[in-house]
Amino acid sequence: MKNEIHYRVPFLQILALLCLALIPLSCAKVSDFVKDTFRPEIIVPVFDPDAYIMPQTGTVGYLKNGIKAMAVPLNDVKAVDAFAIFIYNGTDHWISFKKKDCQMLDGTMNVTKPIDKSQESFYLKKNFKPTLPPEFAAEVFRWDKTIRVQGGPAVLPRADIEKTTVMPKHHARFFLYFRKRSINYSNLRIIVPRVTSDFNNQQTTFVFKFKVQRG
Repeated sequence: MKNEIHYRVPFLQILALLCLALIPLSCAKVSDFVKDTFRPEIIVPVFDPDAYIMPQTGTVGYLKNGIKAMAVPLNDVKAVDAFAIFIYNGTDHWISFKKKDCQMLDGTMNVTKPIDKSQESFYLKKNFKPTLPPEFAAEVFRWDKTIRVQGGPAVLPRADIEKTTVMPKHHARFFLYFRKRSINYSNLRIIVPRVTSDFNNQQTTFVFKFKVQRG
């Protein structure tokens, strides 16, 4: 009986020490849970004198070579890092680009490709349809009254299924999804490369600057 008590006391002491050691970890988890619940991480634009930044939606827009491009962070999508991309063709000729060439670049020069279409159902619920911020159309109209973002873009026949073609004075819209926080740095860049003029093959690349911060 005495031996049983002798061995039980050290065991209880070890158990108590383990509990004390786990308390900080538990507190850290609770703290992270509180932060994620009440101050979730959001993606916001980074100031750039060459960009047009829309304050209500966090949209970043650029005008290059007669083309207006916009990237909208969709912070209401929680399962992935999501962006809506608009390419408005303000030129008098057709332009084209390939969505599959878009990518995310972070401050460590780590390149991340968007989630493949075949994998979207794994990350997002079935029949998921992203929605744009309700203020987006009004903010775009204030930037350029000739752009109408309501409704879907014109559907064009395509010989190359990977290439999107945009007629003059029309726009293309698509969505990019990246694995949640697949970046290793708070600053990130969304790159839409090689928007190509069908008139002279001029290529225009758009780089949208964002950062991750607590809401």
